[in-house]
Amino acid sequence: MQPVKSFTVFGEPDDLLVDGAMSHGTAAVMIQTTRPGGGPPPHMHTREDETFTALEGEFEILSEGKWSKIAVGDVVFAPRGHVHTFRNCGSTSGKILIFVSPAGFENYLQEVGPLSPATDMEKIVEISKRFGISFHPA
Repeated sequence: MQPVKSFTVFGEPDDLLVDGAMSHGTAAVMIQTTRPGGGPPPHMHTREDETFTALEGEFEILSEGKWSKIAVGDVVFAPRGHVHTFRNCGSTSGKILIFVSPAGFENYLQEVGPLSPATDMEKIVEISKRFGISFHPA
């Protein structure tokens, strides 16, 4: 499937396969290519549930305060209201499929994508609050 749109978030490419317009607001689906050691900071959503599927490479998921390695093909559900994240724990780039319900999170990613955590964290936190997302220590 060809991406509807491609963008970069915190230096990592994201291919948006299904957006809110296509799903009538019910879901968004994307594939993120993640470098070794990469992945988003631990965070929590108040509006969306996420489901992760490792497609290539080696990944770990943080859920319920615990890191767990997942194999290619494994599926992990991260409900809203729970701190979670993923990271590439391998030595090569990996791909992870992210299913988000309801849609809208893709708009957040596009908005924060051009920003750098090193220089724009205040703006990232401000945008995140508007989208119901908060960052937390691991």
